[in-house]
Amino acid sequence: MTRVLLFLCVLTLSACAPRGAVLLLRDVPLGAESVRSVFIATNRHPARENEDAMFRQQFGQTRDPALRFARIDISIPPAHVPGKIEWPRQAPDPARHFLARGEARYADAAAFLADLNAQGTRDEVVLFVHGYNVNNAEAVYRLAQIAHDFDAKVPVIAYSWPSAGDARGYVYDRDSVIFSRDGLEDLLVTLTGDGQRVLVVAHSMGSQLVMETLRQLSISGKGQVLGRLSGVALISPDIDSDVFVQQARRIAPFPQPFALVTSAQDHILDLSARLTGKPARLGQIRNTEALDGLPVDLIDLSEIEGGDRGGHSTAFTAPAAISLLRSLDQDL
Repeated sequence: MTRVLLFLCVLTLSACAPRGAVLLLRDVPLGAESVRSVFIATNRHPARENEDAMFRQQFGQTRDPALRFARIDISIPPAHVPGKIEWPRQAPDPARHFLARGEARYADAAAFLADLNAQGTRDEVVLFVHGYNVNNAEAVYRLAQIAHDFDAKVPVIAYSWPSAGDARGYVYDRDSVIFSRDGLEDLLVTLTGDGQRVLVVAHSMGSQLVMETLRQLSISGKGQVLGRLSGVALISPDIDSDVFVQQARRIAPFPQPFALVTSAQDHILDLSARLTGKPARLGQIRNTEALDGLPVDLIDLSEIEGGDRGGHSTAFTAPAAISLLRSLDQDL
């Protein structure tokens, strides 16, 4: 119990720290920075904010039945360190900070797809589903960092579901996962119906959202959408292993390749496991013996050093993990 209380204290204190927000830098010419366009599909309500403010959030934590579409162009500083997000400060420096250089909001899915297709060089996109305790700006900046560090050759999309963006909002976020299944289903139907193949990458609680949505697609007879997925990767999945097996058994066709990226050193999942009364979560397993023969590939990062303090984002914060994963999939 002492360990659980300690983790709760750490999470509560982290919630009091300043949260990420988009800093839109206008009318400043690009130098040596590279730019990543992050497309956004979200069922968050637009945030109420001053459009002229330096720091902006765009979308808040309130749930919205409608799916909205946007884009933010993020410049990556030449001094960027792989695995890090160099967050902008009150005195932004393009040479040192991630900065937004442009943005767009689309009236509908058709306008979103038109711009998406204009950006792409292949008929494939990467769809990233963030995890628990993530606000919209953090989801966007993280995906820009991932796309840059993994040298993604295809357009990237963030499905920004309405996490509370608060470490004390675990239950709210779990409910938001259930709320967000239809929005993610609609997005996958829209993307695949436009001829795109979709590589789905989910982190933490976002993995639960992906599994529930894939199961929903299968049960509702939309197997053609599943057939257009070029792969699924669940990173540090915050799912009970028994639940995962039950979900997977209802998904047909089962996407291939299907990867689980895990670590026994994931201390955030330690807390989740303790709260559920189980010894471990899916994101902590080191072999597939408990997965009833499912056709999944396990990538165990337990021996990788570096990355975030809690070991929950090792796959995209530890340079050694980034190097390893890039070597496994040179086509991302």
